[in-house]
Amino acid sequence: MDWHKNFQSVLLCDVFYRYPIVLSYKSKFFFLRVPYRKKVMSYSVRWLMRRGQYVCSNCVVLLCSIFMFANLFTGVLLLAMHDDLKKQECSISEADAIEYPNCREKMQWMEEGWRTHKCYAFYGVNGTSCSFRIYLSEIEKYCPWMALRLVTSLSSFSIVRFVGLWLMHIPLFMERILSGLFKLMFDNELNYKFIRTRITLLWPKWLSAYDELMIKWPEVVSLQRKLNIIMGFLSREAGFKFGQLSSTGGPLGELVQWSDLIAALYLLGHNLMISTEVRTLKKNIKKIDYKCPCPLQDGEIINLLFTDIVGLRYLRGKMKDFFNRMKCKLRILDSFGTHAEFNSRIYFAAHKNSLGGSRKNPWGGFGRLGPFISNIILIFKDRSSVGYDPLVYGKAGYMWKNAKRLIETVRKFTEVHATVSDNLPDFDNLIINHGVLIGPELHALMRKAKIFLGLGFPFEGPAPLEAIANGVVFINPSFNPPKSRKTSDFFKDKPTLRELTSQNPYAELFIRRPHNSSRVEDAIREALRLQDFCYVSRFPPLHAMITVEAVSMQSCQDACCQHNFLCERSFSRIVNMPEFLNKSGSCATLKSMPIPYECSKQENSDLYSCASVPTILDIRRICPCRDFLQGQTALCSSCL
Repeated sequence: MDWHKNFQSVLLCDVFYRYPIVLSYKSKFFFLRVPYRKKVMSYSVRWLMRRGQYVCSNCVVLLCSIFMFANLFTGVLLLAMHDDLKKQECSISEADAIEYPNCREKMQWMEEGWRTHKCYAFYGVNGTSCSFRIYLSEIEKYCPWMALRLVTSLSSFSIVRFVGLWLMHIPLFMERILSGLFKLMFDNELNYKFIRTRITLLWPKWLSAYDELMIKWPEVVSLQRKLNIIMGFLSREAGFKFGQLSSTGGPLGELVQWSDLIAALYLLGHNLMISTEVRTLKKNIKKIDYKCPCPLQDGEIINLLFTDIVGLRYLRGKMKDFFNRMKCKLRILDSFGTHAEFNSRIYFAAHKNSLGGSRKNPWGGFGRLGPFISNIILIFKDRSSVGYDPLVYGKAGYMWKNAKRLIETVRKFTEVHATVSDNLPDFDNLIINHGVLIGPELHALMRKAKIFLGLGFPFEGPAPLEAIANGVVFINPSFNPPKSRKTSDFFKDKPTLRELTSQNPYAELFIRRPHNSSRVEDAIREALRLQDFCYVSRFPPLHAMITVEAVSMQSCQDACCQHNFLCERSFSRIVNMPEFLNKSGSCATLKSMPIPYECSKQENSDLYSCASVPTILDIRRICPCRDFLQGQTALCSSCL
């Protein structure tokens, strides 16, 4: 029997041995009266045994035997437990209500709302509280699974799912050829010029990182998802001309981030739809049924939608139905690191004076959305430094303002190289200017340097990390006082309260040896596998939470960092529960206020924030923290 026949046989086993149990278990079996339920299960068991004799003669005997006995055991177990299932409570316990805060509200809505669309009946809802509970736990995820249904589900499908995942591993290796990815980038050649060049240049390193990932985590396979990527900042409507300016000294930070994100998602085997223009976006989503309130079928679904602030504005203003449907599936690639205070219009309007900076909020005010992803940067393996000394980080003339004294000091010891697009008459005798370089030329120049000299701007750009990846030492200027909305014109209208203590805080805090390129794929794979923000997040897991008590006038971001942890905003709902607050100390009373003080809880979950600093000296925040993996802050030690 050759491989193809074996493969077909495994699929036959999957269908024949899972199908009868699925029919009785996943559809309306539990809504039948007991006599009919017994007949269905008895028939399923007998049918399973008869089919076993036929199917196992045409498939891999060992796998078939495993499937047969696993499903036979499940069938007998279901038959024996029907009375217990009938008696099982479908109401929500207090413990479940804490972990699933929206469950009871959804159960109440279903009492009348299940008749509003036929899709609820399609999924087995019939007006009983148990059917509501089953739908809200197994089809949607607002409620916990019922214990007995969880047990029977795991016993029935665990082996089949394991083999299925193993088989799904095979096509992931097919995504090694870039022509398939580049065919998805068709709506504007200029917009994709830099992205294609960068991905092509780094593709061998991506392949190496993927192989390293598969060796390190061979048992974990990322399920294929349908992902819609909308790069709004490149659209004609935005008018920024990032693509056109990419080869003449224009800003590259956003292009670098999107290039690396797209490369990682494609290599991991996901089904991508990419657009930089509105017409392409509308073409990509025309098959989606926005009016269906139930989860869509696999062929019509978009699992996640990646976009930026510009794309978010367009979706909210021009495609409201689609925006409302996809709101919780949005992932915003945000170079600012937007804080909660700026996404709430009401809060910002009431506190804009105390927040400092501009009284306008052009990049915020979007309300509750999926997470904002900031600074997705690829870091490659370190190498020894060879070649000449400093290369200056500053490709535009305005970045060299007030830098002459520094360059003169460095010039006393060595030559100074630069890649500046503008003429710098004050520096003609001080530097060797190579002009604007991109792609291979820039990386070749970096590999010859020993030092990458920062001038203080741009903030948090990708170039320092790429220099480090090429074995270059980055001189990271420190800021005292820190740069923020209150001290820097650049940040005055940005939706963040962060205070930058250096030009590149990421390099300052987290760069450690070895620089590991597979870590970024670990993060993206785990995030796509575990995160679903349409419901209460289960990632990171709750057992990863570590609480820290902040000192007076300290944010949770700083308090967690002081203990070598990261503040985890998704845990804020746990810390904010009265039960937790009562356990944490001597809280005589609980109050709800927008800014944390004494034993108060945050009533507006949109304002959960790691960055908020109390305004009263006596206030000390209880902070939700977690640890992180060395070199990869997106993951915790118990996340994998």
